[in-house]
Amino acid sequence: MESAAAGEAGRRYHAPARLAAAARTRAGIVEAAHERFAERGWSGTTIKGVAGDAGVSPKTIEALFGTKAALLGAAVDFAIRGDAGTTSVVERESAQRVQAAPDAAAMLDLHAAHLRLITPRSARIVSVVEHAAEAERAVGELWRRIIQNRGSGVRWATELFLSKPGRPAGAERAEVEPIFWVTVNWGTYRTLTELAGLDDDGYEDWVRRYYAALLL
Repeated sequence: MESAAAGEAGRRYHAPARLAAAARTRAGIVEAAHERFAERGWSGTTIKGVAGDAGVSPKTIEALFGTKAALLGAAVDFAIRGDAGTTSVVERESAQRVQAAPDAAAMLDLHAAHLRLITPRSARIVSVVEHAAEAERAVGELWRRIIQNRGSGVRWATELFLSKPGRPAGAERAEVEPIFWVTVNWGTYRTLTELAGLDDDGYEDWVRRYYAALLL
């Protein structure tokens, strides 16, 4: 018979493995959901379809996320953050490089690179949320959260720019904020890539030139 001590040791040994397996399962579901929503939109995506792509049962997804809208929210977070982790965007390496920039010009250059990292992978799925927001109440709530987060990003960039040496004399928040509202808008990226014909590198270069023209 297994001793109590041996049983406890076994539970301690298996717990990290179970947690790691659960994290991999969740990450696989979120990645599959991101692909489905981005390609097929809100109405064209089903929990059953995501489950098939992720190799799990629909009940597993329902147990982890509850609703289709919650799954979409997790997919949006995945697209913006770049993985299924919970570390916020401003705590990640790209944003930390922007934060640590020595002057205003370097900060804007790094901010353009930061947007180049996030925007291409998130523009399509955010568009899905925007278009479904009016028809689905839960998606509307998600869209409002996205707008609030985008506003936080604008304020963060504005305050950071105004704190850096080398900024133009007399630069004021009321002038700076609208400039960042344009660049953090996924619609700007979609216009430049889908209509103006720029690729992702061209988009980043456009943001740099836009900053230089209006802020430096």
